[in-house]
Amino acid sequence: MDRGDSVILDALQGILPEQTLELLQDHLQNPQTVLQTLWRQTVLVTNKLSEILSPLFAPILARALQALHDSPDIVVLGFVLAAFVLVIQLIAWVHRTMMYVTRLAFRMLGWALVFALLAFVWRRGPEATIRDIVVFVSKLAGYATLVKDIWLSEYKKFDAQTKRGGSPGAGPRTPSGGYSRSRNGW
Repeated sequence: MDRGDSVILDALQGILPEQTLELLQDHLQNPQTVLQTLWRQTVLVTNKLSEILSPLFAPILARALQALHDSPDIVVLGFVLAAFVLVIQLIAWVHRTMMYVTRLAFRMLGWALVFALLAFVWRRGPEATIRDIVVFVSKLAGYATLVKDIWLSEYKKFDAQTKRGGSPGAGPRTPSGGYSRSRNGW
């Protein structure tokens, strides 16, 4: 931590204020601070742990490297598997981003509609707005009644056809496009 800190602080010289640089120097480079003590303890424990575990793991690591050297197919398979996992993660990230943007767009659209409705009511006034709503609902009800009448008449025609057991025309059935097949089947 000692080697790179002075380089980093020199690089930050023109960016950060002098008070911040002095604070960083006092807390990062002072050997009496808690951060430096923790760093020294961590380095010491890591070095001791590597000294203890290196005789145990060195043969295992050597065998693994030799197996990889003898069988490059495993390395290729590992790279292919890693690339596959990377692609799946990328696709998942794109999917999450698209879902977030879509959700955000629909929320913004919803709030825009609410604000447009409020602006419409504000501009027209409550009485004219209620009158417009009543006219719109009556037109919509008239359209729904027309659609219901058409649907019922078509349903009655279909019901009459099915009860008669045939097509509406008395002649032979032809395909819906009005074309009939030729005699040889093509």
